Amino acid sequence: MRTLTTLLNDISGNFGVAFAILAVPAMLAGGLAVDYVGLSVQRSELQNAADAAALAVAREGNISEAEARKVAYQMLSANYGFSAAEVSVSMKDGVADVQASIDVPLVFGGFMGRKSMPVAVDAEATFAYTKYEIALVLDTTGSMAGGKLVSLQNAVVGLVDDMAALGLEKEQIKFALVPYAGFVNIGPTHGPEINGAGKVTKRAARWLDQDAKSPIPQSDLPAGLSRFAMFKHLNVKWPGCVETRMPNGNKHYDVNDIAPDPDDEHSLFAPSFAPDEPDTPWAYPNSYLPDEGVPIAGKGKGAKSRNDDDDDDDDGDDADPAVERMERYGKTGKYKKPKNTDDAMAMVMKWKKPETDFSPSRFYSNKSDPKGPGFGCEIEPLVPLTNDFTTVKSTVKKLKANGSTNMLEGVMWGWRALSSREPYSDGADESDDSVEKIMIFLTDGQNSFGNLNNDLGSGYTSMGYLVDGRLDDMTSASTGQTTDALDSKTLAACTNAKKDGVVIYTIRLEEPDVATGTLLSNCASTKNHFFDAPSRSQLAPIFESIRKGVVKLRLTS
Repeated sequence: MRTLTTLLNDISGNFGVAFAILAVPAMLAGGLAVDYVGLSVQRSELQNAADAAALAVAREGNISEAEARKVAYQMLSANYGFSAAEVSVSMKDGVADVQASIDVPLVFGGFMGRKSMPVAVDAEATFAYTKYEIALVLDTTGSMAGGKLVSLQNAVVGLVDDMAALGLEKEQIKFALVPYAGFVNIGPTHGPEINGAGKVTKRAARWLDQDAKSPIPQSDLPAGLSRFAMFKHLNVKWPGCVETRMPNGNKHYDVNDIAPDPDDEHSLFAPSFAPDEPDTPWAYPNSYLPDEGVPIAGKGKGAKSRNDDDDDDDDGDDADPAVERMERYGKTGKYKKPKNTDDAMAMVMKWKKPETDFSPSRFYSNKSDPKGPGFGCEIEPLVPLTNDFTTVKSTVKKLKANGSTNMLEGVMWGWRALSSREPYSDGADESDDSVEKIMIFLTDGQNSFGNLNNDLGSGYTSMGYLVDGRLDDMTSASTGQTTDALDSKTLAACTNAKKDGVVIYTIRLEEPDVATGTLLSNCASTKNHFFDAPSRSQLAPIFESIRKGVVKLRLTS
């Protein structure tokens, strides 16, 4: 008879046999669980890689499927390590569809007769329906001459072509082109039309100071005398430049995009008018009339501003030294302050035509432009926002290098070109979240006021002469002081534009000056929006980087 102990031993053996039998499927289940987790991890990583690849392909825009597959494969292989992935790409209606698959080795799959398991993912990316308004603010000063300007032109044309090739709707991309030097040329078509009899047949744009209402000091013209009338009197067409607006109280017209109001004389834009300077060729660049009467003088030399008028008889004779200096422009008899441009034209039509010398100026070694009231405005007119890419590119190709560097006016007119407010109202409303307003600002030099060692302290600028005191009330200053003052105003303009929703990219081209680099870095929207280009050969890849940063994409898978 078997004992109880023997019986128990027999039962434990059965348990062992049963456990051994059951252990096999248990181990397989655990192994398969490990494989499943591994497959899930690989699928997740492959999906992330495919998403990135789809975005990369979509960012390239209108490329062939072979090129698209190459871009996608490089992204999966180089960035994510999926060098053995099978990749296919299709492009249709602006959507990039990337399909990727890999074989994942199985740890325990061999027990089931499989050594690997395929993992496949699908990712789609498309351009978000974003509108792009891009202002190209380009330094065309004299130092840009030669290879730098050519490299800039090629890089800008390449950017426009690449953006056009993205396949977006025509209304989704608009460019404005703002060349700048000492001035920005807004275009002569905004000025008035005056016939041979001196009659204004078409008024200037409402935001231009046609009737000399703006209280901006003018070193050579008395109060109320329309600059447009003086251009007509001298038989010279106004070339299209305007001066920098002056702040008034808490309204900083010089660094803020405050819409001009015909009822607010401080907000209007005064047309540039380069005064005739003394006949001293080694000290003054722009003498185009015989010198008679009182020498030209600004605020710093005791002259009153052009709107000062403290005489009792209101005939203007003693109100401003500029009245006496009018002799050089052919004034005869007493001067009576005109009420408007028609009144001014009627007056100057009676003046004797002065002898003029509009020969090329020889003062600057790199500038030989004709002397005259338009001196300093030898710059291509800006192009307002447009989707006519041909016009933008053809204007870029016409740019010429000339003049000094006035970053403030470049930034301000770049901002105005993007704005929904006058003087240009082509931009979308600032509250429209579907629109990206972008300024690409480039310079190759420091801010310059054009300081000169003469009685005026400088050449004629968008702020008049240094002695006019329109740059922080300075009537005498060193080059370093005027550059610092312009830098401060430029940074204020950038800061205000960014607050208004403008994204700013800045490029320093072959300019080692540390202060300029700091200014441009601070002007940019972020440190990554600032590009330093020690060589002009870097411009094309910089503009390509900007293009990729500008374009907004979204995943649709």
